[in-house]
Amino acid sequence: MVVSNRVPAPERSDGRDRNTPVGGLVGAVAPGLQERGGLWFGWSGRSTQRRPDTAPALSQIGEINLATIDLSEDDVSLFYTGFANRTMWPLLHSFTDRTVIQHSTYRAYERINRRFAEALYPMLEAGDMVWVHDYHLMHMGRELRELGWQGKIGFFLHVPFPPADIFSILPWSRQILTDLLSYDLVGVHTGRYLHNLADSFADQLRDPTSGTIFSPDGTSTFTHDGMSTRLGAYPAGIDPAIFQDPASDDGGGLAQQLSIANPPDHRIILAVDRLDYTKGIPQRLRAFERLLERNRSLRGNVTFVQISSPSRSRVPEYIREKDQVDQLVGRINGRFSEGGWVPVRYLYRSYSQRELSRFYRDADVFTVTPLRDGMNLVAKEFVASQREDPGVLVLSKFSGAADSLTDALLVNPYDVSGTAAAIYKGLRMSASERKRRWGAMAAEVWEHTAQRWSDTFSSDLASA
Repeated sequence: MVVSNRVPAPERSDGRDRNTPVGGLVGAVAPGLQERGGLWFGWSGRSTQRRPDTAPALSQIGEINLATIDLSEDDVSLFYTGFANRTMWPLLHSFTDRTVIQHSTYRAYERINRRFAEALYPMLEAGDMVWVHDYHLMHMGRELRELGWQGKIGFFLHVPFPPADIFSILPWSRQILTDLLSYDLVGVHTGRYLHNLADSFADQLRDPTSGTIFSPDGTSTFTHDGMSTRLGAYPAGIDPAIFQDPASDDGGGLAQQLSIANPPDHRIILAVDRLDYTKGIPQRLRAFERLLERNRSLRGNVTFVQISSPSRSRVPEYIREKDQVDQLVGRINGRFSEGGWVPVRYLYRSYSQRELSRFYRDADVFTVTPLRDGMNLVAKEFVASQREDPGVLVLSKFSGAADSLTDALLVNPYDVSGTAAAIYKGLRMSASERKRRWGAMAAEVWEHTAQRWSDTFSSDLASA
């Protein structure tokens, strides 16, 4: 029984590809649930003027049964836009200056967690395992326990968990940590996030009965006030086979779609992100600008393609981020454009998974340089899409993926000159080195898949 704020979008009735991006959570969870079958419960994405009181709507995608509820416009504003996106998202990514503290939004967060639990509880049967996902629903385990559920409940956080002193900025941090103890198993992506979480437990729930026991397998158990919860690091993966689908070769590539002259001599640097201030898009654009400043020979011979999927367009912080990106693109193109060459091609729209797979193969250098990211599955998608002539991955060391994709060119995205130097190294890298690095990363991506991630977490939850 998978529970998350949002659920997979239904397939298009006309059989065409969806342009709505799959997203890291859905991309990681869906393959395992398709394999074993089960129920996925969450918000429909629809809002109503009044609070809806109807039972969950049921539908199906392949082997996945969907159960969804609507939210009122006020609930969306307070719970989703307010607390989830303006409080929890920036705080968990360590953007303390962007964290908005409002008691009214936290009350809505508690109320929606309770409503989710009340809607799901009648659907549960003996023997079910419930797997709750992400920061929107940290209270849900406690709500289900209070309703009487005694079965297994697991929780996985798809974003970073910050250092203890940053998490303590949240006035309700102790309550959230206490509620996490209602889960039998709590998972995060990396060992670094696991230690941050354990530190927060030790810092805020310290008493004579509390303590953390670390196991040789990398997991730990935190005990407090008679409750014990297992903690573990579970790096999420993708289903790499779908990015080798021959059907993704159909249609024009980036050079053709953007009318870029003289391929393959003309080089393409690509980036694909949601438009989010955690993704480091302005810093990446400045790094490309620095690259052109320092390497006159590249002018006219390289194009940077930034694909930004619209995201949370009503949140003020995201509006300001879009304005900043628009201004940087205009400045760089104003400085360096000449003849028919436009150095930055900025595509503010979503593409289907099949189109992106084709675009990944067109890139000479693929830049994934978030300022902070829980995992970043886009980096793994790029690796899975490559074939006999692979491109180069430039990857932020502040992404969870950097722990396993160590053969990427790892960069500090705050260091503009260093990132520019790494991109230049990628453009000049020999075919033999490109293939060696890609081969090592591909082995990692194919070994640690979404299916393995799901199976490992489920197995540990069953035995917790």
